[in-house]
Amino acid sequence: MAISRTEIVNKALTLVGASPIVNIDDEAENARVVNRVYEISLKSALSETAWTFALRRKLLSQVTDTLEWYDPGETYVYQKPNECIRIFRANNPNTIWRELGEFVVSDTTGLGVEYVYFLNTPSKYPPSFVEAFVDKLCADIAFMILNSKTVAETFLEKYEKVSLAKALAENSQIGIPHYQKDDAWELAKQGSNNFEV
Repeated sequence: MAISRTEIVNKALTLVGASPIVNIDDEAENARVVNRVYEISLKSALSETAWTFALRRKLLSQVTDTLEWYDPGETYVYQKPNECIRIFRANNPNTIWRELGEFVVSDTTGLGVEYVYFLNTPSKYPPSFVEAFVDKLCADIAFMILNSKTVAETFLEKYEKVSLAKALAENSQIGIPHYQKDDAWELAKQGSNNFEV
């Protein structure tokens, strides 16, 4: 059976000792409170890492907008995808790129990026992410519902030190990992002379 947003919310409400709801979109007080933070909490949890279940790859569209000035190596301006929460890598590891508001600037034509997008379909979340997200929600709603800073801090600590760590560990074991390419500074620190400046 696929998990729903209401089930996630009800687990969080139960854990903080609050009354469950019938539907996340109803007019009950607890539903209204959770609705105020649900999307923000989910985006925060999704931004933590390159979750394999929420990754997309896209070739970006170049835009005609020009910048007031450019850093060296910046030649092309692209539109950042609307649903993008966080970009993790480009299609060419040697590409220079950076986010700039709603744009991505780069030294490369045909820039493609891999990014985490706003996936609001709980049935696609792995169990470890659901557990972490529930703890994040608990931390975010505890003060509003219970007026308890202690409960909020307890769940935030559980999220940061236990459930998120477990979810990150499981996520890192899926597929072949991508490694960050060492830059000239890192190679110089290690005593290598096989680098270009």
